[in-house]
Amino acid sequence: MNQKKDSRNQELKYELLNANIHRDLAQLEATIQYQQDHNWNNETLVTQKLDDAIDSIILHSGMERDKDKEDILMKMYDYMNEFKVGDETLDVNLNDKQRADYIYLGEKLRSNGWTFNVGYDTSWEIFASKVKELVTES
Repeated sequence: MNQKKDSRNQELKYELLNANIHRDLAQLEATIQYQQDHNWNNETLVTQKLDDAIDSIILHSGMERDKDKEDILMKMYDYMNEFKVGDETLDVNLNDKQRADYIYLGEKLRSNGWTFNVGYDTSWEIFASKVKELVTES
């Protein structure tokens, strides 16, 4: 009985933490697309959404006890952290290369299903496979 409860608690943890990361990445993807469609009139929103996503990844990683799963989360953290443009999130002005990098990130998020237009599965296996697809360069 106790093992069944522990297993269910673990499933609920993944459901919540995976959903938070999915939500933050979907918001990032939508924000990148919106800024691209509106001539980057509020670039700060993109960097703020990136920070939100990174924070969710850090939270999930910090709560993870399984080393293999933590490694996958840290690969995702490292990948997303490459897109940071500095420590500032307020009053950001992106250059053309940074905008192009964000456009590329938005396309990768979209093509890997990190959007609001696609249903998502919160199981660890599906989540991990999506992370691996995202961080793999194509």
